[in-house]
Amino acid sequence: MPSLNPQKKLTHYTSFHPFIAWLVFLILAGFALNELNQIRTIWRLNDLIENPEKINSSDADLPPEVLFAKARYLNDQGDYQEALRLYLQIEHQGNENFRLKVQYNMGVIYLQQASKLWKSKGVWEYSQINTLLDLTEQYLRQVLNKQPDHWQARFNLEYALRIRPPAKEEEKSDWQGHKSSVHAIMPGIPEGGP
Repeated sequence: MPSLNPQKKLTHYTSFHPFIAWLVFLILAGFALNELNQIRTIWRLNDLIENPEKINSSDADLPPEVLFAKARYLNDQGDYQEALRLYLQIEHQGNENFRLKVQYNMGVIYLQQASKLWKSKGVWEYSQINTLLDLTEQYLRQVLNKQPDHWQARFNLEYALRIRPPAKEEEKSDWQGHKSSVHAIMPGIPEGGP
């Protein structure tokens, strides 16, 4: 009976063609380089989020989370208009939770501006204060419609409603006459005319 050599059989199945080995190596190296590139991108974006002063907001390929960090930084620095511009740019991006954070922050910026204006100018800036408070209410109500237990939005909305200037009273006309002719409403010259 012939004996089988198990090592000979094993070497037969384990031998690879060098071309296949190089092809597998190149494919794995490509995957590794792609992963390394993604990791470097994530590190760069995390660094930008941690240091928002480095962010160039005109860069078109930045994700909305990075622009959100820049907008928060600008708001903290007092540049409300640029922060609002960035928030408006990313308002409809990301998931619902992200959009709620953007809307809440926009409402708070409008509230900050209205409160500051109300404290410095009072009712002299009635229309501008009311416009800012209308925008505040709009954004905070959007947040509360989707997340009714958002206590910060509820608190700020209550504050916005409390600082709203009283409505202007319309001037009442004391005139009770009829407008049957032009002469009826024109004042006369006392004791006739020349």
